[in-house]
Amino acid sequence: MKSYVIPKNPHFVGRQDEIARLKEITSRHQASFIVVYGRRRVGKTELVEQFFRGEMVFKFEGLELEENKTFESLQKIQINNCLKRLSDYLENPLLQKIICSSWTEFFELLNEVACHKNIVLYFEEIQWLASYQSHFFAELKPFWDDFWRHNKKFKLVICGSSTSFIVDQLLSSKAIYARVQEEFHLKEFDITETKAFLKNKGNKEVMLAQLAVGGISEYLNRLKGAGTVLSNLCKHSFIPSSFFSLEKDKIFVSSLSRNKYYKKIIEFLAKKKFADALEITKSIKGNARGGGSITLILEDLKRAGFIKKYNPIHKEERSKLIRYCLQDEYLQFYYKFIQPKLKKIEGKVFVKDPIKALNKKSFEIVMGFNFERWCQKNAHLFARILGFSGMEYEAGPFFDKKTQKEKNGVQIDLMYIIKGSKIVICEIKYFNGLVGNSVCKSIQEKIRLFQESQPKYKNYTYEAILITTEGVKDRAIIETVFDRVVTFDDIFSC
Repeated sequence: MKSYVIPKNPHFVGRQDEIARLKEITSRHQASFIVVYGRRRVGKTELVEQFFRGEMVFKFEGLELEENKTFESLQKIQINNCLKRLSDYLENPLLQKIICSSWTEFFELLNEVACHKNIVLYFEEIQWLASYQSHFFAELKPFWDDFWRHNKKFKLVICGSSTSFIVDQLLSSKAIYARVQEEFHLKEFDITETKAFLKNKGNKEVMLAQLAVGGISEYLNRLKGAGTVLSNLCKHSFIPSSFFSLEKDKIFVSSLSRNKYYKKIIEFLAKKKFADALEITKSIKGNARGGGSITLILEDLKRAGFIKKYNPIHKEERSKLIRYCLQDEYLQFYYKFIQPKLKKIEGKVFVKDPIKALNKKSFEIVMGFNFERWCQKNAHLFARILGFSGMEYEAGPFFDKKTQKEKNGVQIDLMYIIKGSKIVICEIKYFNGLVGNSVCKSIQEKIRLFQESQPKYKNYTYEAILITTEGVKDRAIIETVFDRVVTFDDIFSC
């Protein structure tokens, strides 16, 4: 008997929290049922394989197949492929001649090994393996209940890149949810992990990488070569068949393939800074009807990490002011900079000098928007930098109908309400260089608008914080308005 061979990855970094949890789970001396899911390219496979490297692993991976086949034919192909793998692991070529008409029959062949051996049974890309149906889990359930869970050395790992499928068909299933002992919704690298991954890059380039393509390990891998982050980004974006020019279609095949509205919503949000549910519904349906189903789709996209839902800090979760924006940095970059140049890319216009394809001014504007959103997403980090992370607080943006009407477009991108004592308002500026004094007037206007619209906070202490890249030109003037300036030095040393 042999197993799936996993080579050591000397460049594997991060995921310390997940590794600590996996160590604790697998040290319990009982059978383990583990589910790992997250968007495409985020590093699920690498986490699972590097952790279980050296153990007896039986890996069965779903095949990406055309969906114009019947469910029965798709299932037959997937099972036959798994039979070939099992035949190899058990070193029994006769298994390839067996015909299995269901997963139950395949699990029966696995059962003798799974019942008694110290193995890791690892199902990868489960959404393809199961052909997006629940039959796989329904047929797996009795084997776990009656046999596998009694083997204290047995580990069952299910992994997939379709968040909606795993949540709806597995984690929300009454039949099998209670069996899952641990679930890992793997998110992108945080800035510390990105820094470790891009170990030879300075803080500015690390942040640029995070803002341009997000903390997706496979994307970052394309930016870590000998050139600058920007030159590597352009090289892998603006020449024919380059990685980033092709990646968008693969996302809509794996993570976002099950609903015709996924792509429409993302394409609509790529053109706007934000939109509410009514605007999104009108854009894809032509009218405002059917909002209920669109809300579920928006929740699905949010859950998968592709879009962000946010409401004003002072409003309830069900507020009519709720907005949505495209959160995925790579898709933002694709729709803004790659898609408009696809014909020129295929025509090899930028082959000799890919960086010329990028409009630097537009790129800086987009990076500015992304930096604002990154700061919002990492509000806990700034709370720690500013020294009140241990206190009870709310964090988020502020906007309402009154301030939008009085001065269109004015909003506070990040603020904190520390219970019973203090309001902290942040001005966020992403620049290649020092920030000038014009930000003083901007923050003063925002504080005034907030105080006028929210008189219940009139007795609170107000602090103004400037979050920027490198610092300010005239610190004396800036410090008359801002209580503190937070720079990359603070972010990367926290």
